[in-house]
Amino acid sequence: MDIIHNIEEGEPSAADLVLDLLITHPEPHMTVQTLARAGEIMGLSTPSVRVALTRLLGQDRIVKTGRGCYAVQLLGNSVHYEVQHWFEKESRMGHWAGGWLLVHDGDVPRSDKTAWRHHLRALDLNGFRTLAAGLSVRPDNLDGGAEAMRAALARLGLAAGSLVFGGSGFDADAAARMRALWDVEALSAAYRGALKLIEDSNARLPRLAPEAAARETLLVGRTVIRGIVRDPLLPEAIQPGAPRRALIEATRSYQARARELWREVLAG
Repeated sequence: MDIIHNIEEGEPSAADLVLDLLITHPEPHMTVQTLARAGEIMGLSTPSVRVALTRLLGQDRIVKTGRGCYAVQLLGNSVHYEVQHWFEKESRMGHWAGGWLLVHDGDVPRSDKTAWRHHLRALDLNGFRTLAAGLSVRPDNLDGGAEAMRAALARLGLAAGSLVFGGSGFDADAAARMRALWDVEALSAAYRGALKLIEDSNARLPRLAPEAAARETLLVGRTVIRGIVRDPLLPEAIQPGAPRRALIEATRSYQARARELWREVLAG
């Protein structure tokens, strides 16, 4: 399969499968039996699903909602929230007046590798790119400006000591350098590739057995949605938004079809 926004589509681990299903499932929780059945469809054994549940519980990434029932833990897990609400991503966008949001982390220690990895992930999920050593930047076109961005980054693991601020009045050369930080052609190609992935899958699904069709929708859906979650939400002046909106709408329709398929095979 293609790579969408550097996320390679492939077989999910048992933990990935559990999280994917709990995040996207229309019901608030799922039973062990249902998750084990889903694992079977995806080629995963029941013991591996049970082990994944135990580990995810220990990591506070899921919660037990009753005897043998589980739900995703959204409180304190902002990445899960981002994935669950991928379809609302564009609602954050506002008018771009040409200003920028900047994060300075040059004085942040890198010794805690896990914390630093979370810091970098927070920047990536919010569309920041490195402008210079210790300085990352993105267009200031999201609602709430620096204050809202500071809070969003903090929820995702922004390292303590980082400075988040807005800036404008850069000279023409600096502004051109900042605009060039995003590979717009690659983003456009990713939109087209993801849309084709969905269109090709939609054409195949009627010819597949129900379990095979459900399996395909999960593999395709997790690839495309994770690409959407990492979209930098660039303003129209840098990246036309129509292809992104078309992809989101196509994915929304595809996911509705996927939920129906999974409901059928899990009920059978």
